[in-house]
Amino acid sequence: MNFLLIYLLKVFTIQAVLYLIYALAFHKSGRHAINRYYINIALVTSFLIPFISIAIPDTKTTTEIVNSEKPVWYEIAEMTSNQSDLIPVETANQSSYTIEFIFMGILFLSLFLLIKLVFSHFQLVRLRMQSERIIKNGTNVYCSKIENPFSYFSSIFIPKSILESSSFNTILKHELVHVNKRHSIDRVFHEIILAFFWFNPFHYLFRNRLIETHEFQADEGVISTQNDPIGYQEVLYQQIHSQFAFASANHFKLNTIKTRIKMMNQNKKLSKWHYLFVLPVLAIMTFAFANKERNVSVAPLKSNVSEVFENIINSPSNFIPSIFPLKDAEGVKLTSAFGKRLHPILKVESMHEGIDLKTYEGNPVLATADGIVVEVNSTFGGFGKRITIDHNGLYQTTYAHLSEFKVEKGDKVRRGDLIGAAGTTGESSGPHLHYEVKEIGKDFLDPVDFIQNYDFKTISEKVESVGEKSVKSNQKLRVVLDPGHGGRDKGIVSKKLAEKEIALKVATEIAEIFKNSDQVEIILTREEDEIVSLKDRVRKSENADIFISLHTEIHANENEDMMLAIYNDQNDNAESSKNFGELMKHEYTAINKEFKVAYTDGYYILQNAKAPAILFIMGYFSNSEAEDYLNSDIGIKQIALELSDAIEASL
Repeated sequence: MNFLLIYLLKVFTIQAVLYLIYALAFHKSGRHAINRYYINIALVTSFLIPFISIAIPDTKTTTEIVNSEKPVWYEIAEMTSNQSDLIPVETANQSSYTIEFIFMGILFLSLFLLIKLVFSHFQLVRLRMQSERIIKNGTNVYCSKIENPFSYFSSIFIPKSILESSSFNTILKHELVHVNKRHSIDRVFHEIILAFFWFNPFHYLFRNRLIETHEFQADEGVISTQNDPIGYQEVLYQQIHSQFAFASANHFKLNTIKTRIKMMNQNKKLSKWHYLFVLPVLAIMTFAFANKERNVSVAPLKSNVSEVFENIINSPSNFIPSIFPLKDAEGVKLTSAFGKRLHPILKVESMHEGIDLKTYEGNPVLATADGIVVEVNSTFGGFGKRITIDHNGLYQTTYAHLSEFKVEKGDKVRRGDLIGAAGTTGESSGPHLHYEVKEIGKDFLDPVDFIQNYDFKTISEKVESVGEKSVKSNQKLRVVLDPGHGGRDKGIVSKKLAEKEIALKVATEIAEIFKNSDQVEIILTREEDEIVSLKDRVRKSENADIFISLHTEIHANENEDMMLAIYNDQNDNAESSKNFGELMKHEYTAINKEFKVAYTDGYYILQNAKAPAILFIMGYFSNSEAEDYLNSDIGIKQIALELSDAIEASL
C-alpha cells in the first residue's frame, strides 16, 4: 500500500510539471497536431517513469570488516528475572483495515464510472439504430432529434433541423475531420483513465485540453478547404444554444467557441523546434522519479525467475529493519535489553549494543530488511557464528550465536528471508539470538524501537490497569462470574454434561476458593440451574472490577482444541479487558493449554458490561479429548484453579 501511494504521488507530480509546460508554452502555439500527441504522450509517460530503474555506480570502496575483539564476558547472555513476554502488535492491522476500506471505496467508484462509460457507448449505439441513415456527399449521416451535431468513431449524428440548412456542409466537414483523425480513440482512452484516476485533478485538465485541441484541428481542417473563416465563425455562433453532450463523443460545439475563434484569427505559429525543450525536462524527471539502485558487484544468488522483477519496485522503506528476527515467536523472551547493564560475573557496568532473545536452538532467523550479506563469520569466540547484513548503506544488522547459516557472503536478501538458525555458539550461557541494529556512520540503536510486528511487555505492565480500581479504593477486588445459560437453556450439550452445568461447576469452584479471601469477592450471576436474563447479568457488572462470562463451544474442525478469552474492542474498558485476557493466557499456557486472546464488537454481555469484561471459551466439545477434559472433575478443578490464579495476579 505504501508503494501505491508513493507511485501515485510521483505520477501526479510528473503530470503537474508536464501540464504546466503545456499551459505556459504550447497551449497557443498553433501546432494542434503536435499538441494532441504531446497531451497523450505526457499522460502515458507519467505512468511509466516511476517504473523505470536506473543503476547508479557505487562510488564507495568496499572494505573487509575487521573482526573487533571484545572481552569474552561481553557476549554472555544475561538471563535476568526481568524477562519480557512477546506480544503481537494488533494496532497496525486495524489501521490497515481503514486504508483498505478507503482503497475499496476508490475502486467501487472507479467501477461505477466504467459502467457509466459503457452505458454511454450503448446509448450511442441505440441512438444510431433509432436514427434515420442518409447519404450526403458520399458520407453516412444519422439524423435524429438530438440538439447538437457530433461524431463518434465513424458515425456522424446531425439534427434534422440542420439537414436542409445552409450550414450543413460546413458542419459535415467539421465532423469528418474528427472521424478521419480518429479523435474518438483519444476521447475513449482518456475517459477510461479518468474512471480509474477520478481523484486526480490533472487528468481533468489534460482531458479538457485534449477536447480543445480536437476542435482546433477540426476548425483548421474546415477553414483550409472552405477558405471562409468569417462564414465558418457565423456557423459556430448559430450552434451556441445547445448544452447536452455525450462524454466520449466529439461535439461540434461545446464550451470552447470563444477560444476557438481566437485561435482561428491567430496567424503566428510556434516553431516545432521549441518542443525539444521537453526532452531535458523528461530526462530530469526520469532521474528524479525513477527507481535507483547502486550497481554493487556481489556474488549472484541462485537462479530464480523472480530476480527479473526484483528491482522494479524498490521502496526505501524496505531497507529499514522492521520485523521480528525470529520466525517462531512462541515462548521467546527478551532476556537482556539494549543499553548499559551490570555484568553478572565481573560486576562492572558495560554497554550492551543489542538485545538478547531467549529461544530454542534451531529457531529460524530472518532478515529484518532488504540488503546484502557482508559478513558470514564462523569463529567460535565472542559472538560465535554470526551474520551481518548491509541495508542499502543506511543500516547494518547483526545476528549472533547462530547454530547454522542459510546464506553466503554477497547474497542479496529480502525482508523475511531465512538466513540462519538460533543457537548457543560463542560465549553464551544458553540458546538465544543476539540481535543488533546500527545506523551506518553513527551508532548502535535499540532494536526494540524497530520491531513493528511485536511488542515487549512484562506481566506487571500487562495487568497494571486491571485491578486499578480496587488498589486505589483499598477494597476487595469484586469479580463477577457469569455461568452461561441455565434452566431450559442448556447451551451446548456434550455426551455427559451440558454447557450450563460445566459453567456453573467452574464458577462455584472459584467461589469456594475465594470464600475466605480478604482481597477478592466473588459474585455469581446465578447460583442455581435457572434462567437469568442478559440484562440482569449485565446489571451485576455495575460495581464490579472484572466480569467473566463462562462458556464452551463447538468448532467446525474437530481437531481444534484451544481456549479463548474474547473482549470487546469498542468500549471504554477495552484495554483493561485485553490485559486481563493476557493474564489468563499466561496462566493457562503454563499448563500447556493452547490459549488465544481475541476481540470482537459483538456479544450483548461484552457490549454492555460496565467493567472490564471477558467471554471465556473454556474449550470445544467438538474435540473428543477436550470434551472428556471438560466433563471430568480434574478438568473443572484445573480450569477453576488457573482462572483463580489469573484473578489473584491482577491484584
